[in-house]
Amino acid sequence: EPTSLLVSTPTRIVLPTVTAASLPTQVPTATRAVVPTQAPTTAPTIASPTRTRTATPGTMKIKLFFVALEDNGKSGKQIGCNDSIVAVTRTIPATTAPLTAALKELFSIRERNYGQAGLYNALAPANLKLDSASLIDGKATINLSGTLELGGVCDAPRVEAQLKELALQFSTVKQVSVFLNGIPLEKALSGKSN
Repeated sequence: EPTSLLVSTPTRIVLPTVTAASLPTQVPTATRAVVPTQAPTTAPTIASPTRTRTATPGTMKIKLFFVALEDNGKSGKQIGCNDSIVAVTRTIPATTAPLTAALKELFSIRERNYGQAGLYNALAPANLKLDSASLIDGKATINLSGTLELGGVCDAPRVEAQLKELALQFSTVKQVSVFLNGIPLEKALSGKSN
């Protein structure tokens, strides 16, 4: 009986030594198999921008408008003095009154040169307050109070474009009327630019 134990157990012990010798040649194969499993790790990275977009349900995107000075309409719609009015996208808290929120966001920017491109903000020195903004049958009416400081004749069409283009970005707005201290903006601006 001891011999039968020796036959079964030691002979079986030698076999694992043979398989252990064959394992090192399989280990590099297993390491090579790990390389393809790293490729799927890039898939979640591609999916993460989608998560970023959906992770902010309490925000919305609006456009504010600034001026590219004397570029003859190359950067956007051409306005007076051979400037362009250029849209800049901003993220704000979600609201049911986007026109009001967009105007307040515009008035909060106090820099005369906005962004890396140095777009001109003709409203920077203004001290404006939004009294009301309403939309009836596609016509937006914006009532402002305060003061405007224009840097010359060319600032009048810049101010007008910044305000009106902001309102016209919304699909429900077809026409815009802006009043400053109860006076139509065009009339208020013509008085300021003299």
